[in-house]
Amino acid sequence: MISETLIVEKGVSAGDPWVTVDAPNVHEALAALKTEGYTLLVFLSCVDHLVDASRSWPARYEVVYQLRNMETREQLRLRTFIEGDPPHIDSVHDVFPPANWEERETYDMFGIVFDGHPELTRILMPDDWVGYPLRRDYPVGGEPVEFSEEHEMWQTAPDKA
Repeated sequence: MISETLIVEKGVSAGDPWVTVDAPNVHEALAALKTEGYTLLVFLSCVDHLVDASRSWPARYEVVYQLRNMETREQLRLRTFIEGDPPHIDSVHDVFPPANWEERETYDMFGIVFDGHPELTRILMPDDWVGYPLRRDYPVGGEPVEFSEEHEMWQTAPDKA
């Protein structure tokens, strides 16, 4: 396991072990876990705890790294919490190369800036898109559609087509 000095908190949730580290230690912790056999980054994502009152969170954003040891089939979730506008955290693309794409997706959807990333650009939303759609403060709206109540007549096929 990684050095106990890096771990802020640890536990098990639904049978899955997890550890929390401070954001400045994420790169070091993931590099240590990789040398310990956790060679597969299963996914990297984010949780926005803006209006989650289920408990007290250390910060608004929780960045989550799910790892797997391919020899033992063990999994481990590494979590860290960050704040800021925009929030910043170190990139880990040099430790786990596939993180390159997942960091770009997390940037695109949540606005998390991964410092040291070689090309942090949008990959899902258009380049001129304003905002980050998976943040909890992103405005939820819609456009009227043809089958809405605003239309007086339905456009359906005749009975005998």
